[in-house]
Amino acid sequence: MIPDGYAGQFRMRCWPDATRGTRPYEVSSGELSALRAAAVSFLGQGVYGLVELSAWNIELNDWVRLERLER
Repeated sequence: MIPDGYAGQFRMRCWPDATRGTRPYEVSSGELSALRAAAVSFLGQGVYGLVELSAWNIELNDWVRLERLER
């Protein structure tokens, strides 16, 4: 079961830079392609410097990183 507070099985976490020294902006969706498009847009605009896309793995009961995108 996907944890409470998440709208879908995919999650995007965004940080201003690669140090990940701040709390990330986080959003979830059932559509990985929509999150990937938002990630590319954020990076292109310079809004964020690091974005991680993850999927919920029911067997591990945890998020598993699918992609790491950096500016």
